[in-house]
Amino acid sequence: MNEYALIEATRVFKRAVPLMVKYKVPTTPHYFSLWYAYCAGTHPALNRAVDAIVKKGEFCTVKQCDDFIETYLLDDATKELDTFRQKVQDLAAGLGSSMDTTMSNTEEFQDILNSSVTKLEDVKNRELQGNESKKITHDLLQGSQDLLAATEQYQLHVKAQRTEIDQLKQQLEDYRKQATHDALTGCLNRRAFDIALAEHVSNNNGVCLIMVDIDHFKLFNDEFGHQMGDSVLKIVANKLEQNMQEVATVYRFGGEEFSVLVTDVSIKGAWLIAEKTRKALERLSVTDKRSGQKINSITASFGIAALETGEESASLLARADALLYKAKENGRNRVMPGFR
Repeated sequence: MNEYALIEATRVFKRAVPLMVKYKVPTTPHYFSLWYAYCAGTHPALNRAVDAIVKKGEFCTVKQCDDFIETYLLDDATKELDTFRQKVQDLAAGLGSSMDTTMSNTEEFQDILNSSVTKLEDVKNRELQGNESKKITHDLLQGSQDLLAATEQYQLHVKAQRTEIDQLKQQLEDYRKQATHDALTGCLNRRAFDIALAEHVSNNNGVCLIMVDIDHFKLFNDEFGHQMGDSVLKIVANKLEQNMQEVATVYRFGGEEFSVLVTDVSIKGAWLIAEKTRKALERLSVTDKRSGQKINSITASFGIAALETGEESASLLARADALLYKAKENGRNRVMPGFR
């Protein structure tokens, strides 16, 4: 990085972090990328959208930040994926060219070998003079040496490019994960959820949607700080996936809210899954390493709705969300299924 670029990056960094603190945004790398882009002014549409929100109040919610990232920044990840794909294709083409060269050399040597064998047989049969035998032997040796050199070069080339391809594959996998997974919890993200739900709706699959919201999450942040809140989010996400990974798919919907898609199960079956998970969550505890304070009880509320024939994604989401808030109104730490 040249001196000017370093100075500019430092300037943007010094602007981004105070704004995140001011608007009460968790200072994680995931959200820092959003506010860095905002302060750098690289996405004018993003700046207009953020300005419209912060002018109305003193904070920007985590869900709003997630929406901004999905709407304005995910295209950058897509471009990176395209770049990596092109690099892999170029490397494959290079390997193909090297292989073609080696094959050509091999074919040439095969011709030399065939011709030499024939001549050597003639030497044996006709007892030709020593000079002719030496010439044939020389041609055979030279062909062998040329093939050996070409093979060694090819092996070195393959080894170097295989290392580069492995590195590119890993980077490609990292970018794919960033595009579909939540940076904090490791769960699939809202973008992945929207794609999966749209596919279920399009295929009219039998699917139940479970909406999960951590109870009193704002109090954790207010009393212990955002770092403790992040710890709660990660441990809840981990417990959800532990209890549901064999029967359902867990997504971070936004903020302290998660969504779960359960296929090929009745709403009663989804209710049993949610109830088992609810009981597992209330046994969790988290300790603040700095202060030693401990959260002994973490609970969550659940709303469950089953996709109806011909129903749209927005309608299913609205029904599951309404049931979730009904669970909240009825005392929290409970599952509210939408039985018909």
